[in-house]
Amino acid sequence: MLEKYANHNLFQEDVTRFEQMDPHLHALSQLKYQYHFHWWEDLNLDVPGIYMLTGGRQVGKSTSCKQLIQHCLQHQRFKTDHILYLTCDEIYDAKMLGKVLRYFIEACQDENFFLVIDEITFVPNWERVIKAIADEGGFRKGLCLITGSDTLILKEAVMSFPGRRGTADRTDFHLYPLSFSAYVGLCCEEKNPNDKTLFAYFKDYLKCGGYLRAVNDLAVHGEVKQGTFLTYEQWIRGDFLKQGKREDNLLAIFQALTTISVSQISYSALSQKIGTLGKDTCIDYCSLLERMDILMRLKAFDQNKKQGFPKKAQKFHFCDPFIYATIVQWLAREEAAHINIEESTLVEACVAAHCHRLGKTFYFKGQGEVDVIRLKNNKIQAIEVKWAEQIRPHDLKTLKTFKDATILTKNPISGHVEGIKSLPVYRFLYELKA
Repeated sequence: MLEKYANHNLFQEDVTRFEQMDPHLHALSQLKYQYHFHWWEDLNLDVPGIYMLTGGRQVGKSTSCKQLIQHCLQHQRFKTDHILYLTCDEIYDAKMLGKVLRYFIEACQDENFFLVIDEITFVPNWERVIKAIADEGGFRKGLCLITGSDTLILKEAVMSFPGRRGTADRTDFHLYPLSFSAYVGLCCEEKNPNDKTLFAYFKDYLKCGGYLRAVNDLAVHGEVKQGTFLTYEQWIRGDFLKQGKREDNLLAIFQALTTISVSQISYSALSQKIGTLGKDTCIDYCSLLERMDILMRLKAFDQNKKQGFPKKAQKFHFCDPFIYATIVQWLAREEAAHINIEESTLVEACVAAHCHRLGKTFYFKGQGEVDVIRLKNNKIQAIEVKWAEQIRPHDLKTLKTFKDATILTKNPISGHVEGIKSLPVYRFLYELKA
């Protein structure tokens, strides 16, 4: 029954062959820059249960799962025939999924096992199968790691498993594109790069973002190849079509979002700007883009409650520079719009996205505007991005009202501007920690 999945489970025949010929590990080995993911270092392999890995498509979830299997094999954590990587590309319904899973679990004969179910949300009603097997005690001796690209659907589904996920301290993991710090660590041979070096890498990061294929394109060819842009365009389109969405509506929203750039806007105003879509449709499409880690939404910040205003206009950012470039090229190819990407827009989006990964993030609108409000240990950090040669004192009036304020500049010199701490954007991103 498991023969059709043999190509992803070569270790059951020969571990060396798996390391050399597995589709994901082999593709990684052909790249100049090969990233070794380590999110799973916080996963306790000794505690059975149901674990979850989310993240956008093509971000490295499948490859990192194969690296985790490789780690388990090297350290003999499980018997080779007690490990299964199950891709859901050819599993069309819950009945088939249940049949395959029960066959594998029964073959393990009540011994410890490790099961990876990749992109499980492709299978309708998959959560019923997992819940039923959990109720049968099927995961009493095994780790079941499920992955998916639609974060909300996966999280909502696993909420129906109370008491069935095991006793581990952490069961949920999320994978993002490479951060700027990780990108520099991958590509730069210097241990402590200076600001001149960081600036050069940051300019490249604005072209390739944190997607490994784009990173390698830029390193080898000096540019991101058109085939790479098309690959990522196709998965965005494909995932929307699978959800029953329309491509013309998606392109209309992309056109509007790229036009407004970093300006705040309400959903009502967004729908009016498009002209052909209602407010509910805009909310639906933008929500799916957020769940796919394509789009990020910042709410206006309420200083008194330390939370977002639910009804005020929000700011939208694309989560990665490469994804932004992919969308702009897609719009141009469809003759829907011709957008010139402003470098300052990419820089502000990078700062917002990096902060957003680490915790709650907002923007502030008073008499003036502050680009990013970051809550760190429930303390407010106000961040203004000034990707320009000169900074006007008038632009800092609102920022000065915050006790912990920072200006991120293009200038390679750290110091103070109008009494406010300043440092280069690329230095801030390189050193950013939770």
